[in-house]
Amino acid sequence: MVNWIKFFIIFLFTLTLALTSFVFYKAYEPASSLKENATGKVLDAGLLAEVDRAEVYNGTTSLTVVFGKDDKDVAKAVFVNEKAKTEKDFKVLVLKKGITSKQALTSVKQEMDVNKLIHVKLGMEDDAAVWEVAFKNEANKLNYVYVSFSDGQWQKRILNL
Repeated sequence: MVNWIKFFIIFLFTLTLALTSFVFYKAYEPASSLKENATGKVLDAGLLAEVDRAEVYNGTTSLTVVFGKDDKDVAKAVFVNEKAKTEKDFKVLVLKKGITSKQALTSVKQEMDVNKLIHVKLGMEDDAAVWEVAFKNEANKLNYVYVSFSDGQWQKRILNL
């Protein structure tokens, strides 16, 4: 009888683990396919020769930002809208022409209390590149600050959510 109880406990634990893994895999699948499609489009268009990573940005429009280097070894970010048909719809940004994510984060930390950093992502708002800094403050409230990529000025703040 004790062996049957052990068997059912192990069986239920294994089943729960398998179902949880499957759910997480299925939940991440849309973001993964967006990244793969955007990376393929950028490489096919010849905008980047080497891809480092891709991130999904959800602002006023949903974009996939593909980071990498071109054939001249210049670090770039390419903004790909999922509805983009041709390479003319892509926006290319040379990363040396603006501030870094660390500089954007430092700018935010100088003026606000950052208790827990959630992410710093490059995105596009009103056809201008911005760093989206998401964090929780000491009151455990969610905050978003948008810092301009070109000059480091704050564009928008969404505080205490």
